[in-house]
Amino acid sequence: MRVKAYYRQLTGGISLLLSTSFLTNCAKFKGTLVSVNPNPLEVHADSVRYTGKATIPPKSGFRPKSTYTGKLVIKKGDQRYEIRTLTISANDYPKKQLKKEGVTITTQGSFAFQEGMDGGMFVAENSYERRGKNFDLPDVELAPCCITTSRLVDARPYVLFEQHSYVSRRNITLEALFQFPQNVHLIQPGEYERQAVKDIVAFLQKKFPATSVTLAGYASPEGRFRRNQFLSLNRYKEVQKWLIEQMRKEGYKEYLDTTFFKVSATPQDWEGFKQNLAQTSLPENVRQQVIQVIASNMDPDAKEQKVMQLVGGPREVEFILAPLRRTYVKLEGFSGRLTDGQIDSIANAFLAGSLSQSALLESLLQEELYFATTRQKDNAKRERLLKAYVSKYGQDHRALNDLGALAVQAGRLDEAVDYLNSANRLTPNNYAVLNNLGLVFAARKEYAQAAQNFQASYAARPTPEAAFNLGVIYEKTAQYAAAAEAFANAGDLPAAKYNAGLSRLLMNDLAGAKVSLERAIQENPNDALAYYVLAVVGARSADNNLLLTNLRRAVQLRRELASKAQSDLEFRKQRDSSEFKAALNP
Repeated sequence: MRVKAYYRQLTGGISLLLSTSFLTNCAKFKGTLVSVNPNPLEVHADSVRYTGKATIPPKSGFRPKSTYTGKLVIKKGDQRYEIRTLTISANDYPKKQLKKEGVTITTQGSFAFQEGMDGGMFVAENSYERRGKNFDLPDVELAPCCITTSRLVDARPYVLFEQHSYVSRRNITLEALFQFPQNVHLIQPGEYERQAVKDIVAFLQKKFPATSVTLAGYASPEGRFRRNQFLSLNRYKEVQKWLIEQMRKEGYKEYLDTTFFKVSATPQDWEGFKQNLAQTSLPENVRQQVIQVIASNMDPDAKEQKVMQLVGGPREVEFILAPLRRTYVKLEGFSGRLTDGQIDSIANAFLAGSLSQSALLESLLQEELYFATTRQKDNAKRERLLKAYVSKYGQDHRALNDLGALAVQAGRLDEAVDYLNSANRLTPNNYAVLNNLGLVFAARKEYAQAAQNFQASYAARPTPEAAFNLGVIYEKTAQYAAAAEAFANAGDLPAAKYNAGLSRLLMNDLAGAKVSLERAIQENPNDALAYYVLAVVGARSADNNLLLTNLRRAVQLRRELASKAQSDLEFRKQRDSSEFKAALNP
């Protein structure tokens, strides 16, 4: 048997060995040339694609009623994986062609990669049949199996939990007006019935912390200035006295010092009067005269007399004067919700069994309870709290999504689908639910449906998690350019830059792969796989220093990578060198 070996330069600059054999083991048949490409075989999208070629040279003794058969198999020790069979029947070709030209057939195929194939050899098991007599010919080793670099993707699933809206401190601003009759500074009983005033009382009854109170007393501008000064001052003082009484009644210890209040008094509310002029039927020229007088530096009493003269007297404009007799109140503070520690204490009492579920549901408001679920680091405890939450708030998609996410993480896929489908019915096309459903499909290797869900999730809200998960699907389906783009959108998520570098390597962008992998190492100097794949970049680009430096570091971080590198076909050209062997034993 003569074996001819040669190198064929493929697009992208990678040299792959292509073996052929000429068989002479049968007196009546001089043999067949058999080859396969690529060599070594490569795994992409969990499968191996190849092109097989069989050539029977002219004058080989291949005559009518003869058949050549080549069975393509992967052999590894005692293991044998049948791939397909190539058959050439002489009866299908003219005798003249068999003599002068010979026969060549080319076939393309693929097969699903199985872990046991790694380290095996792609072999053609040959035989020749003539007039019912069979002749076994020697096996031909075609190509080693397999380059498995594509299987180094970090496929960690990124689930998405929903967001709580609970804040332990919520700022509150309450505003109210106390109206007063003309020439009166005492609060009228009916004023306490205003809803805005009741809201202030409710705030104080809950003992919410107050940060400031603003009081502004006003008097309408008719009448003597000194009298209006008295009215505006005492109107806010009456409201201040009422507020202090309310706070003392509710048990407030602070805020009772009058210096806490921001106070002001406006004896003649000319600004308010001017703003309301548009409501009168006065001619425009009269309005302009009134505005000019208001803006002047006249004595306050003289100004009041002149304005009232222009408008026809106080009675003519009483409807705009009455609202000006008031005290404005603005109370600022924040809600006294439970602190994070108080919420944790209640939740942990339930988890420890010292608080019943009904007591838990009574102790915490809805958003407080959901917030409590998000604070649990232990998934089992979080799941218990979520189930308690769902027992009362079963129409909230957030808890159902989170239960589905926990089930995904635990590998309980059927349970996850039930939760997530329920969440999707309540809130269709939610970004978190779509992402988590995509993870279920990905785990089931239903990659088309998984990609569709991740794409829809990213469209609804462009999260790094959905981008990362989509990148994994693209990488697993050998869409390496799309994978690199998706991982670039995954931001600073762990393994995003590593996967981007791996994808660029697999699309033969060696420079881009090197940049991404070096960035991954900057973010995580202990990422052994990033060093390993960077060593592969060195091997493919014939950069021996890049190969050896990074392979040595990879093995230092993960000792088991030494045995992987020893058998890895990426390093087939270097494995016998002393430098390579030294890098495996740093």
